[in-house]
Amino acid sequence: MIAILTGDIVSSTNIAPAGRQQLYKEMALFLESLKDNYINSYETFRGDSLQCKATTTALSLRIALLIRSFFKAYTGVNTENIKQKNSKGYFTTKYDIRLAIGIGKAEFIDEEKITSSDGPAFRLSGEGLDNLKDSGQRLIIQTTDNEFNEQMEPSILLLDALIDKWTQNQAALVLYKLQQVKEDEIAARLQITQSAVTQRKKTAQWYAVEKLLGYFEKTIQKKYL
Repeated sequence: MIAILTGDIVSSTNIAPAGRQQLYKEMALFLESLKDNYINSYETFRGDSLQCKATTTALSLRIALLIRSFFKAYTGVNTENIKQKNSKGYFTTKYDIRLAIGIGKAEFIDEEKITSSDGPAFRLSGEGLDNLKDSGQRLIIQTTDNEFNEQMEPSILLLDALIDKWTQNQAALVLYKLQQVKEDEIAARLQITQSAVTQRKKTAQWYAVEKLLGYFEKTIQKKYL
C-alpha cells in the first residue's frame, strides 16, 4: 500500500507571470526539501500541478498539511521571510492548493517520472482532485476502504475549514511544528518571542491539528503496516 498526493494551485492564472514563475520555483525547492524524510519522489507538471509519493502511508496527511501550510505562509517574496511588509502576516494569504490523497496499491511505479505510474492509489488521488475542483473543499483522503473514508470525512472537512482561516503567521508556525522543530528554534527562525509562538499555536488550533494527525497516523499504521 502506498500514498499518492496530487494537487493543483488554486487560481494560479490570476497570479502575475513573474509571481507565478517565482512561486513555481519556490514550490519545487520546497518539495525537494521534503525528499527522503517525507516523500520518495515528486513531479510538477503544467506548472501549477504536482504529484508525489509519500515515504509511508501514515505520513500522507502530514505531508498534505506541510504543502498546504507552505502555500498559506507564502508571501510571494521569499518563503524564509514570512512577514509581509504591509500586513505583517496577520491576514489570510491569497495562495493555496487543492490536495487529494489516494491510498491503495500500485500496479507499477516510475520513481523518475511519478506521473507515468499507475494503480488504485494513483487513480484515487486523481479522482479525488477532480472532485475537489467541483466543490469548495481543498483537501480530501480516498482509500480503497469505504468505511475508513466515511469515518475520516467529517474530520477532514473540519480540518480543511480550519486551514482555510489560517493567516500567514499561523501557517508559518504550523509549517515548523509539522516538522517537529523545537519552539525556541521556531521563535529564532521567525524572529518572534516564545510567547508569540505560544499565541500563534493557540490561534492556529495546533492542538486540534496535532490530535487529528496522531489519530490518523496511528490508525493507518494499524491498517497497512
